[in-house]
Amino acid sequence: MKKLNIVDFIKENIDIICKIDKTSSCYNWTKNMFLNEFENKNSFFKILLSDNIVAGYIIYHIIIDEAEILNIVIDEKLKKQKLGSFLLERTVKDILNKNIKTIFLEVGENNIPAINLYLKFGFEQYNIRKNYYKNGENAILMKRQVKE
Repeated sequence: MKKLNIVDFIKENIDIICKIDKTSSCYNWTKNMFLNEFENKNSFFKILLSDNIVAGYIIYHIIIDEAEILNIVIDEKLKKQKLGSFLLERTVKDILNKNIKTIFLEVGENNIPAINLYLKFGFEQYNIRKNYYKNGENAILMKRQVKE
């Protein structure tokens, strides 16, 4: 069984994060975008380690009582091992422990595995942004509300 751990991003991980993003995501971020998130006081930048190897990452913001997941990516070579589920489940628990009322995210309409993952974790579609991505793909807006 793999040993999974979630740790804070450190700058020494930037090159591997950029490589994972470039090979595993079609919405590529730049190195500066990642470093800006690292510097943002509202941003949480977490790394997923699988047997002490960087397997993926998640970035989210928290502002007052809302959170927004900006990006979650698992290394292409490690997909289909439920690592995305592990990372999202732990992140949602962490966010909810901070008394957040709503978690938002957006996902490309053609990213069916991600959409199914978010649905599994209680996210619901609430809107669509037409032609949102550079390739003309629509973004599906999703949210998860905390039941009080």
